[in-house]
Amino acid sequence: MTIPLTLTVERDDVLHFLGYPFAQEPAERIDALLAKMLPEARQLVQARGGFVHLPVERAAEVGLEQIDAAGLAIGIVSIGDAIERRVAELLSEGATTEALLLDAAGSAAVEEAADRLSVVITGGHATDARHVSCRISPGYGRWPLRSQISLFKLLPHGEAGVSLLPSMLMVPRKSISFAMWLGADARPIAGLSGCARCELERCRYRRTA
Repeated sequence: MTIPLTLTVERDDVLHFLGYPFAQEPAERIDALLAKMLPEARQLVQARGGFVHLPVERAAEVGLEQIDAAGLAIGIVSIGDAIERRVAELLSEGATTEALLLDAAGSAAVEEAADRLSVVITGGHATDARHVSCRISPGYGRWPLRSQISLFKLLPHGEAGVSLLPSMLMVPRKSISFAMWLGADARPIAGLSGCARCELERCRYRRTA
């Protein structure tokens, strides 16, 4: 089963995916174009997600090394393909800057969708008794990208409108599959910001403030 996810697609998150350092404002022209593209992005997004709870003993089944935790949750989200199709249209029209901004809005939207589903998985909030780990995806760290195959066997990807290519990439492109450890020994959540709870030291998207 999947559920619809309500997104806000915040301006600052879009700037984040455009590569702007935290609190740095874009040039006036870019700012004006972004103000124009954001409402369109919000209308095009159709986010859905689903998840499955697994006992930690099944971690190896999805390519993960078992840790001391209370449980394991795997999930998948997508915002649909409308933004991708609109980006292609803009590129064909020569509107490359607008296409870039809309694509960044799509990236911000799918990350927000994954964060929203993470909150659903944890019951809406984190407590001392129910800590959760940083959200991780196949291809990050030591989790093999080919683990996508195992995840797709367990997740409601069809209901989410997501398919897997032989290359292990997902269609629509603005989709995310992930896992989270649940339990007292997992690193606690620090809010919706992924950077606040991510342990990846080298990342072009890391916020420093």
